[in-house]
Amino acid sequence: MKPAFLFIFSFVFLVYFFANWYIFSKGLRAIEITNYKTLFTWVFWILVVSFPLGQFLERANPNAFFRLISFAGSHYLVLLLYALIMVAFIDLVRLFDGWINFIPQTIKSGILSGENIFLFVSGISLILIIVGHVNAANPIINKISIEVDKQAGSRNEIKAVLLTDIHMGVIIQNGRIQKMVNSINELNPDIILFGGDLVDHNPVPVIKKQLGEYFKQLNPELGMYAVTGNHEFIGHADVSIDYLSNFGIEYVRDTVINLGGVLNLAGRDDRDKPRFEEGEKRKDLADILNGIDSKLPLILMDHQPVEYDKAESAGVDLMLSGHTHKGQIWPFGYITSAIYENHYGLIKKGNSHFYTSSGYGTWGPPVRIGNRPEIVEITIHLK
Repeated sequence: MKPAFLFIFSFVFLVYFFANWYIFSKGLRAIEITNYKTLFTWVFWILVVSFPLGQFLERANPNAFFRLISFAGSHYLVLLLYALIMVAFIDLVRLFDGWINFIPQTIKSGILSGENIFLFVSGISLILIIVGHVNAANPIINKISIEVDKQAGSRNEIKAVLLTDIHMGVIIQNGRIQKMVNSINELNPDIILFGGDLVDHNPVPVIKKQLGEYFKQLNPELGMYAVTGNHEFIGHADVSIDYLSNFGIEYVRDTVINLGGVLNLAGRDDRDKPRFEEGEKRKDLADILNGIDSKLPLILMDHQPVEYDKAESAGVDLMLSGHTHKGQIWPFGYITSAIYENHYGLIKKGNSHFYTSSGYGTWGPPVRIGNRPEIVEITIHLK
């Protein structure tokens, strides 16, 4: 085990443990009835263990029981987050009250009693999980259009459908994929583009549930294409790619394809590839695009929304990315917004358009709060 990984793992474990201990000690103090304290203790620590246990079991050959553990543990992570935010805020208010005593004693022992606060924090957290789960399971169709001053044969427009971050695996399986396929077919696109992280870190449940079979129902005129995301490399990229390639999906890996004289489609391996495949680096964009027909529209797929300057300099008309999930769970959207130049949506730099999708699926908890999952319909209007 590498020292850097061991350090990060130890740090994350300590943060997780102390966050749970903080919430547990506050909750235990708030409960007055002894029998409820015992029940709370058992339920709480079972949920605490279920998250790391579920993450470990996901990497094996998960069955229905393992999936249940992972499902419970991932949802608990959201509960922990919002309980932590609320309890920390309440403690901060109490700290100020200790200094200036602005909360009347009758309110402290009444509506702001320990048990009432316990019920409030638990109730709000559960409501957020339920609402966020329903939200995550119901993507929107986001329609955008751009103008490109180029020609594509006799066509005056190209309709593409973009899906990123599906994360097929232990959590996202048959029902969600069939729903996705139905939605895509209703849009009747010319081309379907998968912007990375089709598969979560373990391809075993994808193959076991034969999720690739659903893609046979898709038959766009110009084909289906995909790039790798970081999660393909976290797992076994070659296994995922080999499997899904059997169902009409062509992976574009550090190369460019001329699609019947209609457009050029370039795809880059994810920039995190060297972290998981030692000695392997992705090609520079200039090398990938060397010698292409610049008169045709050029679409670039790159899972992470990075190196916009290189794409603009290379004459890319439209760059498509995902990865950020738009934060997936509030308040993490503030973090992705600070990290990336464009963590969500459409922007234009020079003659180049850049779109970052919030993604179709979820990583970890199947919950979205503060954003919507999406299927993106992109209409490219041509000269």
